[in-house]
Amino acid sequence: MRIVTFFILFIQLYCFGQDTLFYNRLTAKRVGESIERPYKSRVTGAMDTVYLKHGKWLSFDSTGNILLEVNYKANKRKEIVRKNGLEIFYEPKTGDTLLIRNYKNGYVMEQLAMKSAILKVENTIYHIYKDFGSYTVAEYRYSYSGSVDFTTIWKSSLEDPNDILRDTNYLKLEERTGDPTLIQAASFSTKAEYNHVTNPEFEKHPQAYFSIMSFTNHISDWSAASISPDLYLSRSGALSGNSFVGIRVFSLRKDIEYIQNKLRQPLKKDSIYCFSTYLKLSAGSRYATNAFGFLLSQEKQNINTDQLLKIKPSKILNTQILNYKTKWMKVQCTYKAKGGEQYLTLGSFQNHKELQLIEVPGESPESYYYVDDVSLVPISKEEDCACNFSDNRKEAITMVDTPIYDSPYKKLTIGEKLILDNIHFDNDKSQLLAESFTTLYEVLVFLQKNKNVQVEISGHTSSLGGYTRNQVLSQRRAGAVKKFLTNNGIKEDRIQIEGYGPDFLIASDDTEEGQKENRRVEFKILKL
Repeated sequence: MRIVTFFILFIQLYCFGQDTLFYNRLTAKRVGESIERPYKSRVTGAMDTVYLKHGKWLSFDSTGNILLEVNYKANKRKEIVRKNGLEIFYEPKTGDTLLIRNYKNGYVMEQLAMKSAILKVENTIYHIYKDFGSYTVAEYRYSYSGSVDFTTIWKSSLEDPNDILRDTNYLKLEERTGDPTLIQAASFSTKAEYNHVTNPEFEKHPQAYFSIMSFTNHISDWSAASISPDLYLSRSGALSGNSFVGIRVFSLRKDIEYIQNKLRQPLKKDSIYCFSTYLKLSAGSRYATNAFGFLLSQEKQNINTDQLLKIKPSKILNTQILNYKTKWMKVQCTYKAKGGEQYLTLGSFQNHKELQLIEVPGESPESYYYVDDVSLVPISKEEDCACNFSDNRKEAITMVDTPIYDSPYKKLTIGEKLILDNIHFDNDKSQLLAESFTTLYEVLVFLQKNKNVQVEISGHTSSLGGYTRNQVLSQRRAGAVKKFLTNNGIKEDRIQIEGYGPDFLIASDDTEEGQKENRRVEFKILKL
């Protein structure tokens, strides 16, 4: 093994634009280990030595600040060098970590962004930007012709669960409205002798060296039952140990997430078990909800969030709104086994009629919860396990169709319109509010069940404000409804949107009530 130092003469340039770092121009010295390999020229026959990078390499700027750490793995026989292990980008002036990437034989397995920045390394640009408390990494590459090609986009979240502790106004609100019964201790700990949940505190994660957004097989005995649940490594954020998981249980924009565990052994028929876990609402969530439940099943679950949920859970939370952001909340209940259950799935199983939401201070229009300390322990007496779940244990765990109800959309003919009641937006905004969920869900069910129907969604405003501004706003609001529907599996070509602004008033704009009636979203059948 040989230590090699390269000195590079470049003019130091920290910024081309705001938060832009040109690593090639900044680098003055590279230090690292190499493997020597004798080399014979095929042309001249002369012997020479090839140095293959192997192990850790560090790049420094002209003042000695570390810029980049990269780990390599060399193959002497093939004379190939690949990135293998961590690659870490640093901000040269402050030393802050900007981006961590984990490679395996040249392929990126995970990455974690920690600060907004634009990084340029050789012919690649990494654009890191924040979106609703999460970081997105967009990767671009320059071709030899000078054009820029979009390569990948990677979503990662780095919300600090303890950020909310600095918000004194929120702390007072939580103290005033929180339910203290939620923060009582569970009846049994994760270390109970017969806890059937494997890796109950998420501490075994041999494939994860740092927090991973959208984990797959990184946590031993846990897997994603849908796309994109997240793993957090934070000693201060976890309830126990160093690890916990994050799942989204309500959103009008993003996917709902589920996790599942392979139990230590199948459950015994007619035996009673005490299930418990702890949840905490994320600091950025704008809504607290009762949208949590669990499913015990013989088969592994693979939940398609692009379709209507047809799985009936073992239990759903129906008596509590989980509204604490600073304290871990216990959810617990008994379960009578049918026999042979060997998978535990956690997530939201509520339909739109059971869903309850309350607004809390937060930026992101969703309900996202941290999960830690899961247990499932056999008990002899039900009194040993106080319950705050709905008791559905007498009902079989089956795939059930969405309940049939008298849909007002079924009676419409081509060209007929219907005002979508209870579609709500913030003033002068086009972002859907959670109160809109029930109506949106009814429209979704109708379009799912009538696959040939094509519709128009139109936005309307009052005459207050500028005409052009109102037209744009009404178009965006109609677009927000379409986006909800397409995000949930409806094809885009089945939905047309229009923004009519104040062109079609249905009430006088001289009164506040009339203005409210004019601000509406309409649904029209185009094709049956």
